[in-house]
Amino acid sequence: MNNIEKQITMSEYAKSINAINGEIVAGPNGDFISFTLKSGNTATIPVGGNSQGMDSPIELEVLIFEDGGAVATVNQYVGKGVVSFA
Repeated sequence: MNNIEKQITMSEYAKSINAINGEIVAGPNGDFISFTLKSGNTATIPVGGNSQGMDSPIELEVLIFEDGGAVATVNQYVGKGVVSFA
């Protein structure tokens, strides 16, 4: 299971990957964010299924997963408490 490690703003994510700009691109499998990095390279992250159709990347937050993966989302995820089963 790939758990969410943290949720950050799009600006925080862009700074963490050294992006100089980013845009939402509509692809055949859904929207994704395409970043141009300071190095000149390009990086992308998918937009979550329920967050498709946004106008600007700044409207989205970024979920970072334990394996280092990322996905853009409009949803705010807040923990509702932990239950120990041990």
